[in-house]
Amino acid sequence: MAPEDFEQIVVDVLVAMGYGGDRRDAGERVGRSGDGGIDGVIREDALGLDVIYVQAKRYALDRTVNRPDVQTFVGALHGAHANKGVFLTTARFSRGAEEPRSTRPR
Repeated sequence: MAPEDFEQIVVDVLVAMGYGGDRRDAGERVGRSGDGGIDGVIREDALGLDVIYVQAKRYALDRTVNRPDVQTFVGALHGAHANKGVFLTTARFSRGAEEPRSTRPR
């Protein structure tokens, strides 16, 4: 399956799960080469003010999503002034990718 097809399926499944309400046009795949780390958007309200940004990675089962991958997505969320994001993958996340950033004082 092409990465673009996987991204579209992820957006379609999230909309089918009820994200975006009952509007059929609530989800859109926006990923492309150089997309800045955002593959899709789910508009949760009719005005599109409340948005969930999606990162979807179709990787081999033995591949690992590492902390820098998640940090890149977080940077993309920050750049979009986003409050919500979801990172989905067919692979697994490393421990570093799953752990929240350290809250230790510097």
